[in-house]
Amino acid sequence: MKKWTAYLSLLLMTPGYLSASVVILNGLTHSHSIPNSETRIQGVIKVKNDGTKDSRILVYRQDLVSECDQASTYPDAGSHGRSLGQGLKTNVDEKLIAASEEFDIRYTVEPNKAWQQGTYWEVIMVEVADPVRQEAHSGIRVNSKIRYAIQVIVDIGPAEGPALSYEKVAYEKVSAEQAMLKVVLKNNGTYGTRAEVILEVYDAAGAKLKTTQPSSRMLYPGSCSTFEIPVTDIPKGKYDCVIIADTKKDLFGSNISLQIE
Repeated sequence: MKKWTAYLSLLLMTPGYLSASVVILNGLTHSHSIPNSETRIQGVIKVKNDGTKDSRILVYRQDLVSECDQASTYPDAGSHGRSLGQGLKTNVDEKLIAASEEFDIRYTVEPNKAWQQGTYWEVIMVEVADPVRQEAHSGIRVNSKIRYAIQVIVDIGPAEGPALSYEKVAYEKVSAEQAMLKVVLKNNGTYGTRAEVILEVYDAAGAKLKTTQPSSRMLYPGSCSTFEIPVTDIPKGKYDCVIIADTKKDLFGSNISLQIE
């Protein structure tokens, strides 16, 4: 059987996926707080080659944009008003890392003096130049490119808890056996925040039947995030529910009626 080769580009959210030879050791989110826009920032991304041969990485910067009820996009740096833009720089654009070697990607942020108080952000992409080869079904050979998106977040001034709004709540049947509740939250403030969303389910008599496990996501100023809450294990029927978004500073609730089909 003739073999075909496909190329996939994957944005990874957890190190070590697909048995990647290059891993990030110190997390995919790097947050900094500064008192004003005259303060310079330095940071480091620790990279290790866990493989048995040399591996080349490419390092570049992109914005992260999360529109409401749409997939996140990664346009060129400087695409929106709260991008770190050209203020974010790295010490390397490309590096050959030997087997078992650890390497520090150092970055600096030179804030624009015109920046006001609030959150500014960008991502540093670390791409493994050599694809990971996997044998898929039907004789197709898949070459998967590994890219890590490391978020660099800068808060200027004392961070305030932003106001959140529920933009969309929708029940979706993923398959005959699986269903989920999709909750779209928007950050209407000037500071970013991480929110945890849970669903409390009540029966007709008002007794609590279930509290779901928290779903956690970052919410940037003026942006949205979609929280997916599995509801597969809830029996068919109509329920009164409360959605709660917790930012550790404020709670935002919404009452809904949920029909499980």
